[in-house]
Amino acid sequence: MAAKDYTFAAGWKDIYLTKKTKPRKDGLHVMSTDRRPLNEQEILYVIENYLRMYCANNDTDEVTVTNDGKPIFKMILLDKKGGE
Repeated sequence: MAAKDYTFAAGWKDIYLTKKTKPRKDGLHVMSTDRRPLNEQEILYVIENYLRMYCANNDTDEVTVTNDGKPIFKMILLDKKGGE
């Protein structure tokens, strides 16, 4: 399968990399059985990559994540070089 055939989906306890599915007749999506949970290191890599890209693109060193306009957490980039 090509990478474009997969997406991330939230489960009850984990985040999964899962094959995309077509919606059922009632319009709901069911998660494919072709899936695997992301491990902690993969989740942290995605978060770090997002933080670095956001800060570089917006000339800042922090990101505040909100839900309905209310802050739920803040990320601050302390190591701007990223291990270079």
